Amino acid sequence: MRALAEFAMRGRAQAIGVAVLGIVLSVFVWISAGVVGLVVLRRGALDAFIVLGWALLAAIGIWLWQGDPGPVTALIATAIAAYVLRWSRSWPLALIAIVITGLMSGFVVSLVGAEFVTLLVLKLNQFIAENIPAEQAAVLGQLNAVQVSGLLALRSTCLAVIALLMARWWQAALYNPGGFRDEFHRLRLPLPLAAGLIAGGALTALLGEDYQWWSIMFALPFVVSGFALIHGMVGIKGWGRGPLIALYLAWIVLWEVVTATLLLLALIDSWWDFRERLRARSQ
Repeated sequence: MRALAEFAMRGRAQAIGVAVLGIVLSVFVWISAGVVGLVVLRRGALDAFIVLGWALLAAIGIWLWQGDPGPVTALIATAIAAYVLRWSRSWPLALIAIVITGLMSGFVVSLVGAEFVTLLVLKLNQFIAENIPAEQAAVLGQLNAVQVSGLLALRSTCLAVIALLMARWWQAALYNPGGFRDEFHRLRLPLPLAAGLIAGGALTALLGEDYQWWSIMFALPFVVSGFALIHGMVGIKGWGRGPLIALYLAWIVLWEVVTATLLLLALIDSWWDFRERLRARSQ
């Protein structure tokens, strides 16, 4: 992955080529968005605008051809968040930017991409009816356009988070070895931002069950902060990679339980600051 970043940063043409290819090969949209984020973080506004522009042209082509607006929204969310991170040097603000952009993309998709959303609703409901046991299908119920629009927005938001993390890691690997590790280990949501996210998620959830996917977007910064908390504590204690490998394996197997635990720990950490207290004890 580092070799890919090195190639993309050799020049504007290389960055455009990797970004466009990632869009064309749709499963690699996150790499395309990561390259755009890296250019935004490292280079000037002109290069960032040109690379993003070419990637968006490819993404719009995919939208017109396949009807999927996801690559467009993922690219825009990553570029905005990367700019916020470059300007503020604050991961919490960058994550907030991704959430806000994700919510806006959901509304835009529900309006502009109504035909694609409607088709996706039909396909998903058909898949549930044919492949999910009747009892579970009854619990899921019939999906509607509001739910699917939220699901698409959540997908783009997750892609943007992954792409931004990768872009920052690439930047550190190429120009500031060890910088991403130190920065990620310090990532913590300030209490006012945490309270705002909780309020936003709660208000969205109050709109009804149709907005459950929309409300989950407010939880993503807590999940990222939770991972950062564990990484930071393991780093302070000098426990090596073993606990982190165990964490990610547990997340794969029991992702709902682990995700909920990370969210809760990140919420408590916003007020308690576990890492600062652990550093104080260590000293």
